[in-house]
Amino acid sequence: MHSVEAAKLVCIGGGHGLGRLLASLKEAGPNLAGIVATTDDGGSTGRLREEAETIAWGDLRNCLTQMCSAPTVGKLLFDYRFQTQGDLNGHNLGNLVLFALEQLSIRPTDAIQVMRDMLRIDSHLFPMSDTPTTLMAKTVKTPQGGGNVLVGEIVIDDSDEEIEYLYLDPEVNAEAEVIHSIMSADAIILSAGSFMTSIMPSLLVANIVKAINEASAPLILVVNLRQEVLAGKALTFAKQLELFKAAGIRKLDHILWPTCRVQEPGLENECGVIVCDMGPEGSALHDSDKLKNHILELI
Repeated sequence: MHSVEAAKLVCIGGGHGLGRLLASLKEAGPNLAGIVATTDDGGSTGRLREEAETIAWGDLRNCLTQMCSAPTVGKLLFDYRFQTQGDLNGHNLGNLVLFALEQLSIRPTDAIQVMRDMLRIDSHLFPMSDTPTTLMAKTVKTPQGGGNVLVGEIVIDDSDEEIEYLYLDPEVNAEAEVIHSIMSADAIILSAGSFMTSIMPSLLVANIVKAINEASAPLILVVNLRQEVLAGKALTFAKQLELFKAAGIRKLDHILWPTCRVQEPGLENECGVIVCDMGPEGSALHDSDKLKNHILELI
């Protein structure tokens, strides 16, 4: 088993799930890299994206603060959310700083590097692409309707129609740094979190998919502690595998399935399933130490 400092780990996802995973593994320092979905269109990020052609900064900012080793004034400021009666209300200072750096003609990838240096973060963090794009979904056509195109994460999350497949518009590519981190990894870990809007966006980027499929590192999925509900129905593991296949992702090498969650039909047919304690029933967040230890046991 590698020590966390020795293993080269790449984590892919978004939202609080990826932030929790990166925080659990931050002892890996410069050997840890996160690849973050940039298609969010809600909250402060959504307002910025309405005003300018930019990527979604919110999940990147959240991951940066999660990766800080100790509370600092810089971290508090970076995470500060304005509470005013004017246009700043609800905006996050970190989002505005990152957006400002991009407006100064700095690549988003390099803007993150600037903030890593300021916050004294050793680990790497990358947007899935420096190019703005929108998450799109085609819904399943039924006798009752469907077969529609859904535009944006908020619409997809709020829809009561079953998703047939997801795609990005426009199609984008990841930067060279992202591909290098995947190809040199000892493990590629898909984080827990909202499957459609946090995990899948990065897996719709063509050169990321190509790199994952060509990399020698095992591909590991961290399963949510509780089942997601989408379109009024439980999102099954079978549906997740179906969407992985539609995106062209290779077969998972390991699946970390929580003991607190009922095992679903068909799971027994998958190789590399490890049922393990990652947190209490009903919790939304995995236990950091348990998650770290289970991942290290695999590599």
